Amino acid sequence: MSMTQFERDLTIKESFIDLLNEIYPEVKIGYSTFTPAEILECCDPIAFSIGVVEHEDYMQQCGMFDEDEM
Repeated sequence: MSMTQFERDLTIKESFIDLLNEIYPEVKIGYSTFTPAEILECCDPIAFSIGVVEHEDYMQQCGMFDEDEM
């Protein structure tokens, strides 16, 4: 069964967030702790969006989505 476009987009975004959070450490400022994905998405949403699109391209090249899901 193929995913809807919404499910596919959400899967890609969640995968990119997981990747960022695995590679980079959390940042603590005072009593608050922020994940790298939170920081990038809030401080530079354009760079975050570009990263999601590039991650989608990578996932397609690796065959993580069937042809009918694109």
